[in-house]
Amino acid sequence: MDTKTLNYIPGLDGIRALAAFLVISTHWPNNMLSLKFGWIGVNMFFVLSGFLITRILVSQKPNTFKKFITDFYYKRALRIFPLYYAYLIIGFLTVIILTRCLPQLLTDGDWRSVYGSVMHDFPYYFTYTYNLKINLRYFIHFADSSNRAFGHLWSLSLEEQFYLIFPFLVYFTSVKTLKITTIAVLIICPLLRLSGVLFAAPVVTDTYWLGELFYSNTFCQADALFTGAALALFSFKQAKPYLTFFITAAVWLFVGMTFFFLLRKSGYFLVPFKSFGYDFPGFWFGETTPYWFVNIRPFYGYTLINLLAAALILPAINGTPLFPGIFQAKPIAYLGKISYGIYVFHAPVLTVFIVVANYKFGGWYKLTSNALTEICFFLFYVAIVVGIAHLSYRYFETRILKYKNRLITATVHE
Repeated sequence: MDTKTLNYIPGLDGIRALAAFLVISTHWPNNMLSLKFGWIGVNMFFVLSGFLITRILVSQKPNTFKKFITDFYYKRALRIFPLYYAYLIIGFLTVIILTRCLPQLLTDGDWRSVYGSVMHDFPYYFTYTYNLKINLRYFIHFADSSNRAFGHLWSLSLEEQFYLIFPFLVYFTSVKTLKITTIAVLIICPLLRLSGVLFAAPVVTDTYWLGELFYSNTFCQADALFTGAALALFSFKQAKPYLTFFITAAVWLFVGMTFFFLLRKSGYFLVPFKSFGYDFPGFWFGETTPYWFVNIRPFYGYTLINLLAAALILPAINGTPLFPGIFQAKPIAYLGKISYGIYVFHAPVLTVFIVVANYKFGGWYKLTSNALTEICFFLFYVAIVVGIAHLSYRYFETRILKYKNRLITATVHE
């Protein structure tokens, strides 16, 4: 079966748009408009990717290995590489040139961190191994790589590493074996995180690094991608999809608010209410409490997030998408189509906003201290990000994607 026979699934683009908005919101520096649980949008992207990639690969299994692997990597490269590498090249050159022309920019902490990452981390960005640098910093002395403009690219590194392994697994195993492997990963990954809580956290001196490791490592996040794979491999039927979603969301929220209450009770007052108890996972291994249920939340917290994403995605797969008036609305669906660009560009645009405010207007928080001003800046920021993503998609990405048809045409005439 050729991938051309795979039907478009209404509703998934809208879910992509939601995931992108959650990520944008969680990175917004001001508390009023920032949803501190919005990082779960990244896991939603992982679950979606796992579903779509598995769906495509399984449909291509009857082909020869050469066609199977060539088609997959050719199309993935056309979709992912051009925007990614164009952003890196243009972004790096811009940072270097501006820093050389305006060395006073280095007095700004945000700009200094971006410049430092450009100078030290370019091999990792260009080879999709930036997440591995984060993972190894406990063992190898690396310069601090945290920065606003490029730090978010760790998730793209994680996905590309998954793409290096998963196609071979799909092709060289039966569907039955692939199903068994999927179930095994969904069991092993939470147990791996539990072992981190029980055995690694007590001896590791940097528990924030440990939290980052389990958040940004491909094997530790494999259950998110395999949750999506499970949606493609198994026939999950839902008699009442809305009820399933709301029950899953209610469990997710109840567990999270229990986290929030007990973390605050234990003295972690910097855990924001708008995290709904799901503050950044980097802190999860270090926020120890008298409550074992909270201390082991890395074990099952990710699983709840992945199940929430699955409960939102599955109805669309079954042809009964949730909230069609929202997720299938043309503007929302289009935002989902350009969500790759939104994800890539939202961080550098925010960096520019903050650096300019610090450099020219006495500081970002001073400039946005008024609630109305913050709202206006946020809307302006989102408009710019969406505008750039739109221009990139229409005048750059879609023109590159036209070359996908060349491989199909060439294959037909072989």
